[in-house]
Amino acid sequence: MNAQRLNSKRLSHTEHAVLRTIITHEGISRAHLAEKLNISMPTIASALKRLHELRYVTQSHGVFNSTGGRRPDAYAFAYSRCICVGVLVRKGTAHFVSTNLRGDVGSRQSVSLDSFGASDFYDGLALAIESFIESSQIDTRHLRGIGVTVASHAALDEASEARLRRTIESRLSYPVRIMREPFALAAAETLFNPGITDAACLYLNATMSSAFIRGGRYMRSAVFAEHTRLYPAVFAVSSVSVASSAELRQRCECGQYGCAQLYCSSQALLSALGIRDAHVREFIDHVRDGDYTHAKVLSNYMDSLALLIHNIQMIVNVPVILGGEVARYLDSSDLSDIRARVRALAPKMLAGSAGAAGAVGMGVTGAASVSSVSGVSSVSGTRMVIKSQCTPEQAIIGAAYVLAQDYLDSLLAV
Repeated sequence: MNAQRLNSKRLSHTEHAVLRTIITHEGISRAHLAEKLNISMPTIASALKRLHELRYVTQSHGVFNSTGGRRPDAYAFAYSRCICVGVLVRKGTAHFVSTNLRGDVGSRQSVSLDSFGASDFYDGLALAIESFIESSQIDTRHLRGIGVTVASHAALDEASEARLRRTIESRLSYPVRIMREPFALAAAETLFNPGITDAACLYLNATMSSAFIRGGRYMRSAVFAEHTRLYPAVFAVSSVSVASSAELRQRCECGQYGCAQLYCSSQALLSALGIRDAHVREFIDHVRDGDYTHAKVLSNYMDSLALLIHNIQMIVNVPVILGGEVARYLDSSDLSDIRARVRALAPKMLAGSAGAAGAVGMGVTGAASVSSVSGVSSVSGTRMVIKSQCTPEQAIIGAAYVLAQDYLDSLLAV
């Protein structure tokens, strides 16, 4: 990040203040800049001239209405000045995109690699990133960093993450961020919906994953909602539908029983009651066609999902964003159904002081719990359940956007 900060330090205090105001008030006029900063018009003009020369800002002529004479110009941050590369490693393939600060994709490419962790994987990925930057003809003066996400979070331990970062940085002198895929997905949520500041994200894929957003940034946390105990053995399940007591005795890969992973993943949906649909879309098609068995399984699944959402919002009253394969095929009526199920749980789960603590059932692998997600503020008003955009390139765009956020933070820093 040092190179980024040196670029911003070339600016004077006034120029920096003008740039920060333009970033936070896109399309602002010269007169409004002078008013907000309490700086004379000639000083504003001088600062804008230098910012334009350094290509920090763009100028649109005659945008605002005028009572007479020349119409005022508008100034905005030059998003093309910030180019970031996103990398997604999945099943022996590396996918690359270049994006600007808005998340607009400039170029994309995919290449085959050795399996993650193989002896030639690290050097091969670093070389592939270098080749992508060259072949995409990215202006390296504006390249702000490289974000890498790995689909298999089980493979991304601290040692492999450190080795991957060292290998990339040895070939390329840019900031590098390595992150689990749900963190990259959550970063993209803040790009797609800038109004979200705090949220819990649930990604309902074959292997369920989760992330928390705080202050418009994903939290690098060891607290994962997928390993909360949704149905503890001591919890008498009366308000939700569960297939059988045997189902409650399933052991999660984390070693616990009753984890949300076992009930809210797409694999849980597709394997319930002997259903063997190949894809969530096929399953949902059966539901839309009125098949009773599929509809019943989906109803049970939504009960479990609603319980998980309720439990999270009992601890941190924030919107819950649903993404992944299951969420992709849920429509507005399905979301309304889930919201209704969450609301219906509240009075039942809160009945009695003992019930409140027991019903939440938020045991997590190790000593951590969702209640330890400190600093995630409450949101006033109705608790929300939101559907993610579920775009195919969401993770890779999110990985790049994390670096764009870092660069923007460096410009906004006082």
